[in-house]
Amino acid sequence: MKSHIVQIVRWGSPQPQRSDTVCSAHGKRTCARDLVADVVLHDAGSPRVHWTVCRHWLDHEPDVAAYDASREAPRPES
Repeated sequence: MKSHIVQIVRWGSPQPQRSDTVCSAHGKRTCARDLVADVVLHDAGSPRVHWTVCRHWLDHEPDVAAYDASREAPRPES
């Protein structure tokens, strides 16, 4: 099921992963990086899926670049 990014909230400072807060993209077993953002996704099964992600995911997920570009595009005036 393909998801798309609805919102990215980048944190002011990285936070370590804890038992109740892990990298949603990679999981605790494969990712020991600090967490840097909350991401809200939307897919066909749910209108709101919350992920907490590491910098590596933000830097390498192609959908992040597309989301950022869409946020920077000028809005047409009414």
